[in-house]
This record gives sequence, structure tokens and C-alpha cells, in this order.
Amino acid sequence: MATGQSLLDRMELLNQELQLQSGEENVTRGLLALNVAQDTFESRAAMRPHLYGSSTPVGTVTTTVSTETTAFPSTVLRIDRLQFIDPDTSRPAWDLIPIKRTGAHAWNRYWPLSLTSSTTTGRPRAYWTNRINIYWDPLPSGTHTVRYYGFTPATDITAGGTFLYEDIVMLPLAAFAVALMRLGVDDPVGESAQLAEKHFTSVLDLLEGFNRDGPVGLEYDQFHDT
Repeated sequence: MATGQSLLDRMELLNQELQLQSGEENVTRGLLALNVAQDTFESRAAMRPHLYGSSTPVGTVTTTVSTETTAFPSTVLRIDRLQFIDPDTSRPAWDLIPIKRTGAHAWNRYWPLSLTSSTTTGRPRAYWTNRINIYWDPLPSGTHTVRYYGFTPATDITAGGTFLYEDIVMLPLAAFAVALMRLGVDDPVGESAQLAEKHFTSVLDLLEGFNRDGPVGLEYDQFHDT
């Protein structure tokens, strides 16, 4: 099982002047560079729909009775889907519909088809979020559980901790970390972005395209009701 030390070893392979074994002088800076590299990798992975996290539940949020918002999960970088959890079965009962228009959760009828007044309470059927709060439609009638799928960053890399991504991510991550440590005082800041594209694009393309089992069907999320 790969650990943070596995990444430090690869950094030494790429730059044999580094001293990254336990107790050696470059370990602290090496781990800092690795965590910056991991953050950069995750910022790019989060922009790829359904890459990481979407096949298993990341976590849940709960509504509060007669309260239109719930705090957005602070660690989540990307939401792929929200599902209402049936309190009787603890299983998903339906997908919540993402509202695309800002503030559309407050229409005079809850979105998209019901003629019920927006003051009616009930189990959430739709939502809008600004990444600070999740706004529910209709207004929650009680404490309801909603499961979210998406992308949540891994924990910080430590020398003895388990590395939480695939082995193919290790070399580009180590290479980016080494490149960061080599950046000089007067080097342009933009070079780090260019390095990220150089080291991470190909592995992200591979991870995103692993499933070639036919095309994805169309999914409609807008309705015209007049």
C-alpha cells in the first residue's frame, strides 16, 4: 500500500539531491510541496464531471423544519447529485432536481410542475446552491436527510499515512512537487500553472475516460409548462 513516503521516494528518484528519508532535512518541505501538488491535482479533478466520488455516497446533509437553507458541506468541491433519503428504508427515494436560475426556489409554485404555493412545506424535491448554502424547494416540513454525491479532497499527505489515489497519480504528483521545490524567487508565478497542466492532464484524461461502455444518454433538466 502506497504511503506518503512512497511519494517522497519518487521525488528523490527525480532529484537525487533531495534528502527525503525519515529525519532528513528536506522532509518537511517535501511534504509541503506534495500537499500543494495534491491540492492542485484535486482542483483539476473536481472540474471533471463524475470523476471520483460519484459512484458512492460522499455524505449527507439534513434540513431544518421551515428553514429554507442548509449550509453547503464545507469540504465538497463538486456536487454531482442530491438524493432524498426515505426515513423508513434509509435508501434513496428520488433525485432532487437542480434549479438553474438563481433564486428560482422561491417561485410562486415549487419547481417544476406543481401548482402548490411556495409557502407550502414538504419533503425537498428541488434545490439551488451558491456553494455557501443549499436552498430547498419546497420549504422543508421537518428534519429530512439528503445524500450528496460529488468530489471531496483527500486528507493531507504525511510520510506514514496512506496515499488515497491510484498509483498512476504518484509519479506526476511527485514530479510536480519536485518542480515546485525548484522554482526560484524570480520565476514567474504562472509557471506553476503550466507545470500542473504538463503533469496532470494526461492522467486526468485517463481517469475520466476509464469507462468506455457505451455513450451517456441525454438527461433533461429543464421543462416548459405552458
